[in-house]
Amino acid sequence: MTAVATAPRTGTQGHGAEAGMLWRQTRHELISLVRTPITLILSIGLPLLFFVLLSALVGNQVVDETQGVRLVQFLAPGMASFGVVMATFSFLAVGLAEARSLGVIKRQSGSPAPRWVLIGGRMGAALVLGLTSTALVLAAGVVFYDLILPGRSGAAIVVTLLIASASFSALGLALAMALPTMQLTLAVSNGVVIPLAFISDMFMIGGQMPQWLSTIGWLFPLKHLTALFSDALNPYLTGSAFQLDHLAVILLWGLAGALVAIALLRRDRDRDASRAAAPAARSSAGTGARARARAADAVPRRTASPALGALLLDQVRHAQSILWRDASAVFFAVAFPVVLVAIIPAVNGGGDQLMSNGLPLGTFYAATMAIYGAAVTAYVNMPQGVAEDRERGVLKRTGGTALPAPAFVAGRIAGALGVTLITGLAIAVLAGLAYRPGWPSGLPAAVVSLVIATVCFAVVGLAVMTFVRSAQAVVGVTLGTLLPLAFISDIFVVGASFPPVVEVVSWIFPLRHAASAMTESIAPGAAGGFAWGHLAVLLVWTLAGAIVLLLRFRWEARESGHTARTSRR
Repeated sequence: MTAVATAPRTGTQGHGAEAGMLWRQTRHELISLVRTPITLILSIGLPLLFFVLLSALVGNQVVDETQGVRLVQFLAPGMASFGVVMATFSFLAVGLAEARSLGVIKRQSGSPAPRWVLIGGRMGAALVLGLTSTALVLAAGVVFYDLILPGRSGAAIVVTLLIASASFSALGLALAMALPTMQLTLAVSNGVVIPLAFISDMFMIGGQMPQWLSTIGWLFPLKHLTALFSDALNPYLTGSAFQLDHLAVILLWGLAGALVAIALLRRDRDRDASRAAAPAARSSAGTGARARARAADAVPRRTASPALGALLLDQVRHAQSILWRDASAVFFAVAFPVVLVAIIPAVNGGGDQLMSNGLPLGTFYAATMAIYGAAVTAYVNMPQGVAEDRERGVLKRTGGTALPAPAFVAGRIAGALGVTLITGLAIAVLAGLAYRPGWPSGLPAAVVSLVIATVCFAVVGLAVMTFVRSAQAVVGVTLGTLLPLAFISDIFVVGASFPPVVEVVSWIFPLRHAASAMTESIAPGAAGGFAWGHLAVLLVWTLAGAIVLLLRFRWEARESGHTARTSRR
């Protein structure tokens, strides 16, 4: 009986058992994925959203009356490729990094499941996610924009999806094992994918970019994946659409990622073994550190009640530290807008092109990206941090301190404003060095507009946060509303013609008014004036958000008090 219990899993029965483990692990990862809104938004929602919005702009234009080919035929390959990359590389890297940080990987190593089953389950979930994302993009194109799916390339599309998913999954594993935290992995993974997507023909059709940017694009697998999908969906080509050169590049990148991931997995396993060999020294050191910490805590730090100004200043510093410690927040709110100021004008013919309002294209995008950075910081990241404090019970404990609720809110808003101003300064320096005229006359008015917009975004974001219970859901709601509005509010796409209902919606919300206030204040002929109409709309939204925030904070305080009284009974 003992021999049976310890027999290795070999032979047909052992392989069948491990295959069942792999299926159950894949299903477990998919269930966990469904419960993570931010992952679904970035992996499935974002590519589909980009495709629908860009197709609404250009997809109905007929380029060939005889065959009924529309411009969307050449937009779909980039969005399908983007969905594969986000669903495999980004999802797998972030998910594995989070599991490592929470100790899930270490606990799973002591389970009966082999390591390859644990990793294979994640890769299987990533494959399902990538297939779903691509299928949704193509289905939306067929149903709504008359996308043609050539029958000749069906096998090539499936094989390309499988090879690309495996290769990008291996690269995601390598990245997750190389970086120490989940937040840093999220920042780096998206920081790699999104800039490369702009130079890999994913977001544009026939864009003119410098030769050196195009060469950089061909060094990485994203552009090869886009080229494969482009040929597979091109109705004017013949043949099976298999291109071994592009597939070989993707496979080589995947092999390199797999080798790095294996080496890093072995490193972590050896490191865990060495740590387990000497627990006594760490325990003794930890005991001494805890004793010193208790002694330090025994010393009173204040002898009187702090002044309101000191409380507010401390809260501003705390809010700043929270925002700057989050690597993903720093990337999306600070680094990403700065990178886009450099990339978007370059792939659209250069930042010195003059627009109809007299602004160089680079200066225009500097203004809109400053607004986008402010929205990410104040509307997405800062409310998420407050929601996390609420989940940990920090807000409830703060209610028993000398910190008033208005000072708490003001401190968080001021912290977000500080990050926004730093982002705006970085963008202004880049635009001043790269584009003409570098420093427009309306810069002071633009700064004031940026401050008003940031306060508006922060108040509205906090008001939204009070209606959403979890921090993950807060990110899903705020990011899920910000990205569509950015496309219809002259942030990413300039001068587009939208349906009337979309135009009306864009002018209702504050994002377009914030972008317009910025660009109008620095446009030639504005003489440094303020766009009072747009600023008035921002102030109205700020007032409405403040009223909602005040009422909801009071409601939550009453609910907390009622819960506390009920628990005492």
